[in-house]
Amino acid sequence: MKKLLLITNKVMHYRVSVYNYFYHRFKKLGWELIVISNELQKQNTHPLAFEFKEMEFNFNDYKKEVEKFNPDCVIIFLHLKDKIIWPLVHWLKFKKIPIAFWTKGLNLDKPNSRISYMMYRYMHRFFDGLILYSANEKKYISARHQHKIFVANNTINFVDFPQISESKEQIKKEFKIPFEKVVLSVGRMDEGGGRKKIYELIKIFSNIELNNVGLVIIGSGMNDDLLKKMNRKNTIYLGEIHDPRNIQISKLFKMADIFSIPGHVGLGLNQAFYWGLPVVTMEGAQPPEINYLINGRNGYMVPENDLVGLKNKIIYLLENDDIRQEFSKHAKDDIEKNASVDMMFMGFMNCVRYIT
Repeated sequence: MKKLLLITNKVMHYRVSVYNYFYHRFKKLGWELIVISNELQKQNTHPLAFEFKEMEFNFNDYKKEVEKFNPDCVIIFLHLKDKIIWPLVHWLKFKKIPIAFWTKGLNLDKPNSRISYMMYRYMHRFFDGLILYSANEKKYISARHQHKIFVANNTINFVDFPQISESKEQIKKEFKIPFEKVVLSVGRMDEGGGRKKIYELIKIFSNIELNNVGLVIIGSGMNDDLLKKMNRKNTIYLGEIHDPRNIQISKLFKMADIFSIPGHVGLGLNQAFYWGLPVVTMEGAQPPEINYLINGRNGYMVPENDLVGLKNKIIYLLENDDIRQEFSKHAKDDIEKNASVDMMFMGFMNCVRYIT
C-alpha cells in the first residue's frame, strides 16, 4: 500500500467528511491517506476513518513525522502565512518526495498585493503538481506551470448528508421560527461579520417591507454590536449548530426559501444549492465557490456594496414563487453536476498519479 500524506492547517469539521471519502476511495486504488495538522476543529462530530496526527507547527517535528511515515507523495494544504510551509517545501523537494500544492493560486482576500502575488508565484515553481479549487484560478498560474494544474472543484461531501422527512412547517415549529418565508444565512462570521458582510443583511431586515418574512442567522462570530442591531421582530440568531449527523443544520436548510451571504459565500453556497436554495450575494472578494452561481439561473449577484440591489433581489425571489422554484431546481441540478465529492476526489487522484 502506497502512502499519501496530507499536511494541513486547522481541519474543519466539513473537511473530515471529505477526507473520510478520500480515504476510502484512495484505499481502493492502493493508497493510504494520512493527515497531519496543527489542529482539529473541536466542534467536529465526524469519526475519523483516516490516520490522523495533531501536532503544533514545528519544522523539525514535522520533518521527523514525514521521515517516519516515509510517504510516496505529499499534498500541502497550508497558507503562506503558515511559516512552516517555507522550510518544509524546500526540504521535501531536496528529499525528492513528490509534492502537490492544494491552493487557490493566490490570496484572494488580497488579490492586488504585489508581495503576496510574488510569494505565490515563487512557491508555484517548487511543486510537482497544483490542485486548484476551480478552473477559474488557472489565470493566477504562469504559463510555464499550466501543465501541472489539476482542478478539484471545492465542495463538501453530500454523500454524508441525511434525509430529512419533516416538512418545512414541522421544522419551523421545532425551532420556533414564526415566519412564512425564510432567508437563511450560515457561516463563520469572522469576528463580527467581516468578509461575510452579515451586517448588510441585518441592515436590510431592519426595515424590510414584507410581512411574514424573516432572516435566520447561524454561525459563530456574531458580536454584541451586531446582535443589538438585529430587528428582533423578523431576525433570529441561532448561534452555532453542530450535531453528529448534521441533522439539525440540514433541517434548517430544508426549512428555508433563500440563502444569502452578502460577502464571502464559501461552501455555504454549496450546501444551499444542495438543498435547493437560490443564493443572493454581492460581487467583490468572493471565493472560488462563487463560480457555481450563475446570475439569473440559480441565484443573483449584485454589484459590490449595492444594498438596494441586494434587497430588491431578495424581495423579488420571495414574492415570485414560480421563479424561486425554477431557481431552486437549477441550484440542485447545477451543484450535483459541477461539485460532487467524487469530482473533487478525481482532481486529487489525477494529480497524485501525475506526480508519482
